[in-house]
Amino acid sequence: MSSYQITVQPATEPITTAEAKTHLRVDFSDEDDYIDTLITTARKYCESYTNKVFITQTWRQNLDIFPNVFKLKVNPVISLTSIKYYDTNEVQQTITDSSDNYQLDNLSDVAKIHEGLVNSFPAVGSTINPIEIISVCGYGAADDVPSDIKHAIKLMVSHLYENREMVNVVVGGLAMQIEMPNVVKNLLAPYRVLTFG
Repeated sequence: MSSYQITVQPATEPITTAEAKTHLRVDFSDEDDYIDTLITTARKYCESYTNKVFITQTWRQNLDIFPNVFKLKVNPVISLTSIKYYDTNEVQQTITDSSDNYQLDNLSDVAKIHEGLVNSFPAVGSTINPIEIISVCGYGAADDVPSDIKHAIKLMVSHLYENREMVNVVVGGLAMQIEMPNVVKNLLAPYRVLTFG
C-alpha cells in the first residue's frame, strides 16, 4: 500500500489570467478572481484526467515495504529529493543519493525507483508508512508545459465559465451531468498515463 500528498503547491498556473481572458473574449476585469479560480480548477481537472502534474510541485509518497522496483504515483518526476525510512529499531534513516543505493528511472511516463547497483533496499520497522519518498514533479515552469495541455486547460476554463452552475441538465427527458468536453479529452489523450493513485 502507498499514500501520497502534495507538500509544495505550484507557484503559478500553466496559463495566465490574460491568456484565459483572451480565450474567453472577456475584456473587463470584474471577474478576474473568478477566472483565476477556474484556471486552477481546470488545471487540477486536467491533471486528474492525465494522471500527471504540470507545473513544478513537490509530493510525498509513503510506502509500507520496499519492493525491488516501485512506481512513483505522481509524474512526470523532475528529481528525487530524498528517500527516508524507519529501520527495524524504529529510527528514521536516509538512503544516500547514489546509484549504489538506488536508481531513478524518470525517462518513462511513469517514474520507477530500482534497487541500487550494489545495495538492496533495507529492512523496515513496524512504524505505519515507514518509507517516505519526496519528489519534485511536473514539466517545469509554465513555458515547459506542452501547448496541447495549455489549450485543453483554456477549453476547460471556457467550459466551466459557460456552465457556472454545473448542475444536471435535461436532454431529451434524461438528466445528464456536464462533463469534460471530448475535444479536451482528445487534446490530453497523448499525455495520459494509467497510474496516479
